[in-house]
Amino acid sequence: MPVKNKVLSKTSFIWISAVLVILSASAFWVWSRFGPSRNNVYTEQIKGFPVARTLDSAAASCDLTVRRYKQIGREMQFELAANAGGLAPYEVEIIQNGKKQHFKQIPHRLGIWLTVPELDLEQGAAQIRVSSLGQSGCETVASFDYNASRKNEILPAEKWIRQGSKDNWLDVRPVTVNNKVFLKDFAAYDDGRTKVIMIDGIEVKDLEKGFEIQPGYLYSVTARWIDAPYNDWWNEMRNRSLRQQNIWITAAAGTKENTVLTRIEIPEWFAPSASINADFDMRFPEFQPVQGKLVMQYRLNANVPPANYYNRGVNYLNGWEKDLPYSRMHWTATPNYFADKDDKWFATLSKSEVESRAQVPDFGVYAYDFEFWNQHYTPEVKQRLIWFSETIRKNHPQMHLMDYWGGGAYTNPHINTTGGANPKDFIKDYEQPKANNPNFDPLPNGESFQHIFNTTPIDVYPKPMFMKDEQGNTPNNFVLLSAIHSQRINKLIPYQKNNKFIFYAWNRYMPLYKDPIVPWNYNLTAPKGELVMNQLEMMPASQALSLSLFSLVLFDGYYLWHDSGPYGNDPNAYTVSKDAPGWGHEWYPADGKIPESEIGSKSEKQGAPPYWDYPTEFYVLGNWMAKQVEDVIVGGINKDLAFQLNGKWTLPRKEQALLAIEKKEPFITSVINGKKIVVLGIDSFQAPNAKKKVKVRLPDGTETDIELYGNWPSLYKGTLKN
Repeated sequence: MPVKNKVLSKTSFIWISAVLVILSASAFWVWSRFGPSRNNVYTEQIKGFPVARTLDSAAASCDLTVRRYKQIGREMQFELAANAGGLAPYEVEIIQNGKKQHFKQIPHRLGIWLTVPELDLEQGAAQIRVSSLGQSGCETVASFDYNASRKNEILPAEKWIRQGSKDNWLDVRPVTVNNKVFLKDFAAYDDGRTKVIMIDGIEVKDLEKGFEIQPGYLYSVTARWIDAPYNDWWNEMRNRSLRQQNIWITAAAGTKENTVLTRIEIPEWFAPSASINADFDMRFPEFQPVQGKLVMQYRLNANVPPANYYNRGVNYLNGWEKDLPYSRMHWTATPNYFADKDDKWFATLSKSEVESRAQVPDFGVYAYDFEFWNQHYTPEVKQRLIWFSETIRKNHPQMHLMDYWGGGAYTNPHINTTGGANPKDFIKDYEQPKANNPNFDPLPNGESFQHIFNTTPIDVYPKPMFMKDEQGNTPNNFVLLSAIHSQRINKLIPYQKNNKFIFYAWNRYMPLYKDPIVPWNYNLTAPKGELVMNQLEMMPASQALSLSLFSLVLFDGYYLWHDSGPYGNDPNAYTVSKDAPGWGHEWYPADGKIPESEIGSKSEKQGAPPYWDYPTEFYVLGNWMAKQVEDVIVGGINKDLAFQLNGKWTLPRKEQALLAIEKKEPFITSVINGKKIVVLGIDSFQAPNAKKKVKVRLPDGTETDIELYGNWPSLYKGTLKN
C-alpha cells in the first residue's frame, strides 16, 4: 500500500503539473492575444526605397545624413537622420550637371521626410546639399538618382484635391499610366502589424502598386494597423492606428451610354470645395426643394446667408439661426432641454409638470434625442413623453414631430452578413408588418405613440468598418439596404401610413470601440506651420450620395445632423490649447520657433472648419439630382425591377432589399408616374473600382442596360412605351 500511495501521489503530481502548465500556457496565450499592447512601440520597416550616397558630412556635432529617398513625380522626399534636435528648417540645394536649384526654409518634422517639390531635373544622378538653419555649420551632401520618365506620373495639381492625414503612414496620389488613372500609396508604411487599406469602406490590396479608378469621383482611403487579426479591431487594449485621405479627381470627358434611358450624371460643374470650407451654398445653381420632401441641414459658412440654402433645395435650417421664422427651422432636443436630468427624474413628474415643460417654439421640424435615457422607455417615462408630445402636437399641429432617440415604430435592425442581424429573419415582416419597437406598445390605459409622431426617422449613421468578410465588405456596406428595408416596413404599418419617412444622418463615424482618431493636417500661413488636429473618420462620399438619393427618390428626404455652427472663411482661424475641446493637436512651426499660442491670435473670431465636409456637399448633390426627376418621383409609384446577372434573371420580390443583402447583389428600383420612369440602382458590395453593366427589364417589357460603378448610385430617367 505505501508503494501504491507513492505511485498515486507521483501520478497526481504529474497530472496537476500538466494541468497547471496548460492553464498557464492558455492564460499566457489569451493575455498575449487579447491583453493590453497600446504601449508597445512598432518601428517602421523601411524597405524598397533606394539609399542615398553620402558625399560629405561637414558637422560631426549633429551627424546629419541623408539615408533613403523616394521620387513622386517631380517631387523628391529624403529621409534624414541626425544625433541632434532643433535642426529644422533647412536650406536645400539640388545640383545636377552644373545647374543649381535653391530652396529656402524647407520645414521638417518627425513623421515626414524632407520634401522638395517641383524639381526640374534630367535623367541620372544629382546631388542634394542640406544645411540646417537651426544649427550653424550642420550640413550634409548626398547623391541620388532621378528618373525623368516619372516626372509627369502624377496628375496635374489642378485636377485633384486631397485632404486628411499627411505623414509617412499614408500618401495616396493619382498616377497616370497610358491614359488611365490609378491611386497609388507612395508611403507603403509597414511596421509589422496587421495592415488593412480600404477605399470607400471596402478592402483593397496592393495600393502601393497602384489601383485603377475612374475620374469624376471622390475616394475615401483609410489605412488601419493593429497588432492582432483585423477583426479584433473592437479590442481597445490592442495597439491600433488609423489614417484617412480623401481624394477628389476631376472627371474626364465621358462617353454616352447606349440605353433607352437617360442618365442623370454628376454634373460637370460639380466638385467639392478645394478649401476647408464647403462651398455648395454659393457655387451650386439655385433650385427649390423637391415638392413634398423634407431636407433638414445646417448652415456651414458664417458669411453665407440662409437664403442661399433655402434657394438650394433645403427646407429647414437649424433653430439657432437669427431672424428666421420658426416654421423654416428644425431642432433636435437633447437632454439639455431637461437640464441634463435623467429619465428616472422625468418619470417622477406629474402630468401638469410635464405639460408645462412642453412649451417649445413653433419649429417646422422637431426631433427628440434624449441620448442619456434608455432607448426603450419604461412605462412611467413613456406615459410622460406621451403627455409631453401631445401638448406639442396640440400647440403646433403643422410641426413635423419625431423621436430619433427612441425611434419610430420599426427601428433599423442593422441587418448585415458580417455578424449583424440575419436578413432571412425579417422576410416575415412583409407578411405581417408591425412595430419592432416596444416604445410603440400601448400602455394599460390604451395611450401610445402610435398616433402622435407624424414623421418617422431611420438611423443611417455610418457603421464600423469591421467585421470584414472575405470580399472586404464591412457592416457599413449594408447601411443603405437595411434602412430601405426598415422604412418599407414602417410604411406598411397602418397607423403610420400618413407619416413622412426620412433618413436621419451624420457625416462621420462615431467611434464605438474607442477607435483611434484620424490626425488631420492643416497648413497654416499666419503663423506659418503645420497644425495637426485629431478628428473623427469621415464617411465615404459614395455613401453620402446614395443615402441622399434613395431618401428622396423612395421616401421623404433626410435630416443631416451637424455638430457645430457656421464657421468663418479664414483658414488660419483655429483655436488650440490643452484645455480646448476635441481630441488633441500637434503644432509644427515652419521656423521651428513660433509658439502655438500664436495660432488664431490675429484671425477672425468665427473660427475655421475643423474638417473637410465633403459628405454634406454630396448630400446636396443628391438633392439636386433628385430635383432633376421631380416630375416623376412626386406622386409616382415605387416598383423594384427585374435584372439579369451572370445570365440569370432576378425577379423582384417585396423583400428585395433583404435579398440584396443576403446575396450581396445589386439593388435596382424605379418610380413610375404615368409613362415616365426613374430608375435608381446601386451595388453596395462590389469593389470600389468595379464597373458593372446590368440588364434591367422595365415595366413595359423593354430590356436595357444600366451601369453601376463602385458603390455609387446610378440614376436614370426615361419614357415607357405604354
